[in-house]
Amino acid sequence: MCAKIDPSTVEYPTMWTKEFQVFGTQSVNRQQQEMIDSSAKILQQIKERPTFLFATPEDKMLGLTQLVVDNHKVDTVTKWLADQNVDFAPVPPEDVLKETKKGLAVFNLVNSSILPKTLESMTKKFGAVIESSTEYQQLVSSLATRPQFLKPPEQTAQSPLNQSITPLLSTNPSTPDISNSTKTEPIIVEKLPTVTIDDLRNWYNAAEKLGKSENYKKRIVEVANGFKAGEQLSAEALTVMNKDTFELEAISRLTQIAQRIGMVWGKSNENGTQVQGKIYDLAFNTQQKDLTILQKNGEVILNLQSGQVQTNKLTSQILQTFEDVNTQIDKIIMKNENQELEIHG
Repeated sequence: MCAKIDPSTVEYPTMWTKEFQVFGTQSVNRQQQEMIDSSAKILQQIKERPTFLFATPEDKMLGLTQLVVDNHKVDTVTKWLADQNVDFAPVPPEDVLKETKKGLAVFNLVNSSILPKTLESMTKKFGAVIESSTEYQQLVSSLATRPQFLKPPEQTAQSPLNQSITPLLSTNPSTPDISNSTKTEPIIVEKLPTVTIDDLRNWYNAAEKLGKSENYKKRIVEVANGFKAGEQLSAEALTVMNKDTFELEAISRLTQIAQRIGMVWGKSNENGTQVQGKIYDLAFNTQQKDLTILQKNGEVILNLQSGQVQTNKLTSQILQTFEDVNTQIDKIIMKNENQELEIHG
């Protein structure tokens, strides 16, 4: 329900009398309470926005799914996605103005980082991924508009409304200052980082080395051509570009660290070198440049065979774990060098 009241028609009593001053205690009769209780559920549904999943054909090509949530739940959703090790990027509110006006926030999720059981629980709770743009737009349009404050207070203060003859705040020194009685919190909008044509060229090279499909690389070329024509890189494209470049850098770094690990703890045979760790197992062949990293449960994290790359849940946390092991190797080497100096000294 949406109601609009003309302020000029509101009449106020000359004297205010509170209910408890007349009856001693403020109470609600049983009929009123029943009406309040019965309306609570529908009022909550009106205020709260649904959560749903959406993906355009372009999103599917880039390996993305959009998660659309109530903007009051952004912090909760952000924490949950991080706990599930899902790679995601919030879409700036000004890029999704229609959703923002409806009180919604949009996240871009990287499909390859979503575990099957996580995706199953999401679709079970929020419904199947919406693939029709028409259906998605109708769903967003059906929601009531929620007031948003996109401009900082400094800009709002300069609006024509505040320049009225009837200022919002009194300038009379004898009048108490009420400027801090109500605060409007603006939505903080993060600006996209600066992107150059070299970044897009590196993205294409990374996609090629990662063995991406021809359609995938063709889409990167289209994005690059649009960028050169003056189009701004979308948040979706930026998310995928960062993921691909990170993945290639991670693979290169993990390969270097894996060889060092094999030198210290590896056991070699005719098939190459194997390392049994507490969390991960390694197997690599230096001559063939093959490398496999597995979790102890047998799940493959990285498989590099004959130039073909297969990755699964290759996160910054995994890379940091191997960096920590690399630091341990540095300490071991330093300790051995010190012992050798003591012996020869």
